[in-house]
Amino acid sequence: MSTHPPHKLCQFETSDAVNFGDLEFKNDASYSASGSTELLDRSCVKAVDSAGVTEFVSARAAERPLAAQTLPAENDFYNQYPWCLNCFPTVRELTRHLVDELNRLDRTPRDWRRSEVITNIFLLSCTITDTIDDFLAGNNYDFARIGKTVPFANLAVKGIDKFFDLAGRLRSASLTQLRRWEEDWGAAVTEFLRHSLAGADSDPSVLLKLRTRLADLLPGPFPASLWRQRPKLPAFFRSRDFAPDDCLELGRKFVAAFPDLDRPLIVLGLRTAGSFLAPLLCAYLGSQLRKAEWLAVRPRKGLTRWEQSSLRRAAVKNARALIIDESIHSGQTLAKTVGLLRLAGFTDDAIVILNPVEPAIPEWKNSSVFRCISQIPVITLEPAERYKQRLLDSNPAVEERLNEYFNARGHRSATIVESQTTEELNDLWRTAPNRVDVRLKRIYRVHLTDSAGKKETRHILAKSVGWGWLGYHAFWAGQQLQEFVPPMLGVREGILYTEWFPQTPDSLHSPRDRQTIIETLASYVATRARNLVLESDPASDLVNEGRHRGFQILARALAGAYSSRFVAAMKRQSIQRELARKNCQGAVLTDGKMSQAEWISVDSRLLKTDFEHHGQGKNELMMTDPAYDLADAIFQFGLSEAESAKLVDAYAQQTGDREVGQRLFFNKLLAGLWAQDQAILGLQNPRLLKLRTKFHEEYIAAWNFLVAETIRECGKLCQRPRDVQWSSPLVVADIDGVLDRMVFGFPSTTAAGIEAISLLHAHGFAIALNTARTLREVKQYCASYGFVGGVAEYGAVCWDGATDREIALVSSESREQLEEVRNAFLRIPGVFLNEDYRYSLRAFTYQGGRTVPVPSLLVQDLLAGLKVDRLQAHHTGLDTAILAKESNKGSGLLSLLDAVSHTGCETLAIGDTEPDLSMFRVARRSFAPGHIPCRREAQLLRCGIADHAYQPGLLQIARRIIHPNGESCDRCHTVKSALSRNDGLFVSLLKAADQKPQSLLLRNGINPSALLLFRK
Repeated sequence: MSTHPPHKLCQFETSDAVNFGDLEFKNDASYSASGSTELLDRSCVKAVDSAGVTEFVSARAAERPLAAQTLPAENDFYNQYPWCLNCFPTVRELTRHLVDELNRLDRTPRDWRRSEVITNIFLLSCTITDTIDDFLAGNNYDFARIGKTVPFANLAVKGIDKFFDLAGRLRSASLTQLRRWEEDWGAAVTEFLRHSLAGADSDPSVLLKLRTRLADLLPGPFPASLWRQRPKLPAFFRSRDFAPDDCLELGRKFVAAFPDLDRPLIVLGLRTAGSFLAPLLCAYLGSQLRKAEWLAVRPRKGLTRWEQSSLRRAAVKNARALIIDESIHSGQTLAKTVGLLRLAGFTDDAIVILNPVEPAIPEWKNSSVFRCISQIPVITLEPAERYKQRLLDSNPAVEERLNEYFNARGHRSATIVESQTTEELNDLWRTAPNRVDVRLKRIYRVHLTDSAGKKETRHILAKSVGWGWLGYHAFWAGQQLQEFVPPMLGVREGILYTEWFPQTPDSLHSPRDRQTIIETLASYVATRARNLVLESDPASDLVNEGRHRGFQILARALAGAYSSRFVAAMKRQSIQRELARKNCQGAVLTDGKMSQAEWISVDSRLLKTDFEHHGQGKNELMMTDPAYDLADAIFQFGLSEAESAKLVDAYAQQTGDREVGQRLFFNKLLAGLWAQDQAILGLQNPRLLKLRTKFHEEYIAAWNFLVAETIRECGKLCQRPRDVQWSSPLVVADIDGVLDRMVFGFPSTTAAGIEAISLLHAHGFAIALNTARTLREVKQYCASYGFVGGVAEYGAVCWDGATDREIALVSSESREQLEEVRNAFLRIPGVFLNEDYRYSLRAFTYQGGRTVPVPSLLVQDLLAGLKVDRLQAHHTGLDTAILAKESNKGSGLLSLLDAVSHTGCETLAIGDTEPDLSMFRVARRSFAPGHIPCRREAQLLRCGIADHAYQPGLLQIARRIIHPNGESCDRCHTVKSALSRNDGLFVSLLKAADQKPQSLLLRNGINPSALLLFRK
């Protein structure tokens, strides 16, 4: 793989995205894990361009954006909730917030604000219930895998199981008081819901009595460790666009379908969503049926004894089991639940499933797992039946809200008018999105009339942002970031209303000063860091509970430094903890997605869209350090090293965060890994076949970013020469397998590699490269490590770093044949090319989340069919190289030496594969690490082969070159001590990468973290 060419910072490419306000219309653009981006085909974008831009621009040509102004009532109400920025508060914080809401109930006007308070009591109360249920269940472990791997260990596994079973029983007995309290709490919450959200009656005095009942139960008998727990997030009410009324509507459908009011009923909620939906549904059904109770379980972990007993008692009573959860996806969890109910004594005809259908999964019934239980009746709530969707599709309801907002701004009326373009866009959003968590949104064309009769047209975007306090962060973010985001009208019923701006192709292509963009990015991130501070940082707690997605992704890659898979798995948790400790002191609600497509041009300014969307959520990275937003901006905008320094300096000056630069590297890695993961998801999605080329480009861009940033970071650890110049003797080294190997899932050197390079530099050796990599990468290595130049693409091009002179070594005839093969590869579905190679080809496909070479038979047939007699194929573990026969590493080295006038110098070649043999033939001396596969051929060329493989082998070679007799000197000791003094996480991983698996197992075999490998 090669380094990606710099992004064009001075323009926003319409080939990537045509942005309209918060909406991103992509013809072949990026793929978002959190799903805010909706991918539309080229015809849709063309329709918008032709039918909509002219209409919008003509209506608004003379207007400026709305002024930053929100309703005083909304300001006063939402400003009471600064804690809403953190959707993962501790139980202690949750309890305090719930007490505040209970006290606020009788002091709040009986309008939308009172409804919000009741909603918050519901959400906070059920969050406490869910967290306590998880705490009571404790951790379950599955040691059966040990027995499957090591058959003679079965007896020991049984003993371990008995030990943990006994420990669980003792723990459960010690929590009896908490269990009883939770039963009282659940009953009180259900009764409160019956007289509030479920609508049994609206007598204020009854509601206040039930409020007092809840308040009297607080604080509960919580152990100290429970107070510190952080709840799981109900995506149902945060990012899935559902509302409590959707749960009640399912209840109404159930009563209509099963009118047997005398039969007992148990509502079985599947946690996390089930902890909220089950009591609410039970509260509603309790007013319709004689006997209704509820239980929330986590099927993946199995049932506790108390949960098993509850289900068995219900089955004995011939109760009907009503399963409720968020939407059915694959059906795996549902099938597990049905199995548990059958074990408890329920027959299939006594089970009913409620499914609030996820818009992104319209074919959920076709799941092979679900078809196995299709005999069980299912009651659905279709996407069009959702409360929020019905609200946004009702122009009168939206018009009423807009009149409230615009009347306060001095307008007499606000009228929604039909528009072909807005209807086309809204119709597109009514179709199934490409993945979950795509937010519900609509655009409205609004005619405004002020008190003087003056008319104007505005366009408003209404976007779902959560329910209750889980959506208040949108108001806070919009208010605190008003200089950088589209004007906000307000937030009501979980809907954010902002002004919407068209982006014409001209505005997207308008040139911009790079410094202005850098300053805007820095100021935006700095403003978030100052104004969107979290009550407490959840990062460490989420890591301890295995729920920090960002650090999990990063630790998974970093743990690759441990060559033992078992040790790597054990080390992930400790790596995550170390990463969490490196977080900034003041945690903030980060943006989480700084791509160019998220920025729009309005009134000569750049404004950020989706500013509230990606910071926190079930499928978000959960990064709370502003360094991540800076790192993502550097990647997304393709900032150079100098531009990155300006960005970081500008941010530091505005915030006083002088240590942000030290935290930047790991955040850069995460930004690249996240982008790579999303590109792979896009490539694997059969519904996005038209966008595969774009996803491939994004994968390559992410790969190149990861490699480039790692080169820079490792280069900082190397001792560099005072003067980088050609001299004799000259060490010429391969990169892959010699300087680098796949340490983190992408190439990096190790501690031994850094020491080897530093030793050679310290003793006056000039170093050049001879590699299969691109010329751009050769230049990066030279800049970071102090190398003098090199040969790239298997001898196809050479470069003199002293004069910046590039010499192509492939004939025009061969390049013509390469172009023929290139065009032929592009016609083969599923085959991709790395376009960074200019004098050769790299072809591959994707499999298992990585690149793999094209099948050799296919390549043979293709080359033979094209009759390209000047080319040959070479397969590696990552790709297939198509090379000109006249170029190789040996001829490339000779051409390089001739170009720099050093044909007679002493050259010392270091390589590790068959293509390096040609380099060995022309070098004065040659060396190879111990893993070289063509050992016999190398020995025939008098190549010195090291005892050790990879970078430890390189270090052994460097020492042999410097001191052939095995002695040492002061310069050697200086290099050794310089690296040993650095004990940071990255250096410790580079050192671990040099250790053998057996050594790692001996050092880490007994580790408490090993228990986490077996946690369910």
